[in-house]
Amino acid sequence: MGSVLRFFCSLFAIFAFAVPEAALAQPVAQPAQPPSAPFEIVRSHIDIDVNADGSSVETEDTALRVLDSRGQESLRRRTLSYTEGLQSIDIESAYALKADGEKIDVPERAIFRNSAAPSAPGFENAKLLTVYFPRLDIGDEVVLVTAKKQTVPAFPGAFAMRKDFSRAVKADDVQVTLTTPENGPSLRIEAIGLEGGQPQTYGTKIRRIWLYRNDAPITRAPDAVAAVDDNPHLVASSFPDYQSVGRAYGAYFSGKADTTPEIESLADQLTHGISDRRAEAAALYDWVCRNIAYVDLVPGAGGFAPHAAADVLALRSGDSKDHVVLLEALLAAKGIASEPALIAADGPYVLPDAPSPFYFNHLITYVPEQKLFVDSTERYAPFGVLPFADADRPAVLVSSGTILDTPNASADQTTGRATVSVKFDADGTANGQSQIWLTGSAAVDERSNLAAIPPERENDVLQPALGPGAQASVDRGNLQAGSDPFAYSLQYRVPNAANFSAPGAVSASLGAGPFAAAGVVLGQLPPSRNTAYACPSMATSEHITFAFPPGVNVTSIPLPVSIVAEGVRFEMHYQMKDPQTVAGSIMLRMDHPRAFCTPDYYAKTRSDLERIATSLRGKILYK
Repeated sequence: MGSVLRFFCSLFAIFAFAVPEAALAQPVAQPAQPPSAPFEIVRSHIDIDVNADGSSVETEDTALRVLDSRGQESLRRRTLSYTEGLQSIDIESAYALKADGEKIDVPERAIFRNSAAPSAPGFENAKLLTVYFPRLDIGDEVVLVTAKKQTVPAFPGAFAMRKDFSRAVKADDVQVTLTTPENGPSLRIEAIGLEGGQPQTYGTKIRRIWLYRNDAPITRAPDAVAAVDDNPHLVASSFPDYQSVGRAYGAYFSGKADTTPEIESLADQLTHGISDRRAEAAALYDWVCRNIAYVDLVPGAGGFAPHAAADVLALRSGDSKDHVVLLEALLAAKGIASEPALIAADGPYVLPDAPSPFYFNHLITYVPEQKLFVDSTERYAPFGVLPFADADRPAVLVSSGTILDTPNASADQTTGRATVSVKFDADGTANGQSQIWLTGSAAVDERSNLAAIPPERENDVLQPALGPGAQASVDRGNLQAGSDPFAYSLQYRVPNAANFSAPGAVSASLGAGPFAAAGVVLGQLPPSRNTAYACPSMATSEHITFAFPPGVNVTSIPLPVSIVAEGVRFEMHYQMKDPQTVAGSIMLRMDHPRAFCTPDYYAKTRSDLERIATSLRGKILYK
């Protein structure tokens, strides 16, 4: 799961080159606005017919128009998922409608059915249906008509559905029809941004029709989030409350975390010599993180029931459901209680009014004795540290239906500290070294980033950012360590980084460190915002030293800066040690009560953030 705290991965792309003195007066270009959506909805007619037992048939007739090359790429292949034995999907029609009216049918050989997790044993019933559209050009429409049957209700005797629509996508004609039996269970319905929905009786059936269109799509910033569930959506659910949702999941989990002699033996082995109960729990959690491969399927893919803990242990892999039952069994073997918790990772920060099991996309573990949430699917997260995608979100405990909130990490818990040294040769080559220490979500994300780079490709990854002829390497530290801080270092050599044949300047935050570009720690600073946005709390500091060659004298350094705003404190100070040596220190602390900030807060603090960004663009002049 991605996280906006991946700011330290930007170190690889932020080595600033020296610029001539005359260029300093040029304005700094503002970042371009994110592009608009790559396609638009011409038509989307969804018809859901529900039976008394909760089974249903959903037909969907959708036409999407390609708007640019991104749309060409994304719509060339349409993929649908289903669970064999519980659901089926049939393609009733699939074709591309060219801008000139030509209709090109998708041949049968371009429709494929395969496993959603081909390399993961135990998930053979999780299936994908993929349709490939030929000759797709900008302006064409992709038309797909499907019939999906829920032959076995996901939750016996219950029904729930959810449809979401993006404000960033133009929609001309969206219609959702829901038909339910007159004597069926009562439904809680939440329709945000849709019109209609008045019930009409037809014989023994009740029909509701909603309409939606979006003539003015908005441009969403990459860091936009849903503070509340206020994006256009439709929820219909027979669940009266979230407690009943938790209990419905709990029925699937019953008995799955039972211990076995093998599980008890492993728990004893992993905790041998440990007497502290928190340390015992941490040892068991660490083992699951590092030894059970994560199969990234949302709850419901392959069914809602987890595999038995003993089977997960034998397979050495599982999805989030399986992770929590194995960890629950291992903890239980040591007398430590735990239970699965449903969350919407990367989702809204407030539960919608209409309770639906399909709101949730992930399960994590709650350990009540420690009052801790942990996510063993995040391999690089120490015990007690949640990835940003899980933080500050409502969680429903499966066994009891109790609603709790996962914690929001403070700036004291998520930190980054760097020591950067840049030494210039007489020919302008820059030799740099950066030592970096991270804690909390920042450490989780950077461990994952570094682990994804093959050792033999380190220089290939770094060189495009550093420039032609550059060389770089990474000492990754201990990626597997289950505690913070996480420390690693970078070494880099960049030819022609400066031109000392004439007066010039280098960025005062030059080098691979968190402040080498304003956007690394501040994110984008658009003129205004129309949605909430992710604003993780963090404390970041950097100490940097520049050593210029003999004969090159520093003539000017940035002035000291101190900026305090609501939830933000920034300090920057440089000093000239001698004519060839400059030392600087930068500190930014951002502490917010929630993991998101509002457009109103952004409007209040933007000018201060701009001042910080301007300060980080300061230059060291030399001649």
